[in-house]
Amino acid sequence: MENVWSVCVGYKEEQLDPVSRRVRWEIRDLGVKGVEWVKTVQVFQLKGRLDESDIKFLCEELLHDPIVQEYTYVRGEKVAPLFEKPGVWVVEVRYKPGVFDSLAGSVLEGAKVIGVQGLEEAETYTIYLLSGDLNHKKVELICRRCLANPIIHSYKIYTPPDTST
Repeated sequence: MENVWSVCVGYKEEQLDPVSRRVRWEIRDLGVKGVEWVKTVQVFQLKGRLDESDIKFLCEELLHDPIVQEYTYVRGEKVAPLFEKPGVWVVEVRYKPGVFDSLAGSVLEGAKVIGVQGLEEAETYTIYLLSGDLNHKKVELICRRCLANPIIHSYKIYTPPDTST
């Protein structure tokens, strides 16, 4: 039976996240004010004849650096709801269909090397978490100018949940 799992890998809170730092600099250089913090999460969407022990093994041995990163995983494809918090904008940036995903290819090969034979497909994408004095117009500009290359990427913006209720 084929399963779909989503693995989310991000830097530990106390660790420097170089990707997030670069994105904050780019946003500042763009002239967008009000961004308090940025966090990046690498998502690995894995499909195949995989059970939870396979996923845990892949996470521990292949997908994250235990010294500076942490991971979580869920069965299924939807991970954006994991990050929904008041005041936090979630942006999902994916490769467009037909664009080669070299990291996914490396994961498929790496899984074979470490003995996980049930992995049949892999896809990767990035989730950006943005917090601060933001609105949809600002986040859209950040996406178009900093987070996604419109030739190879598509993106989806998730508005923070309403905090007034």
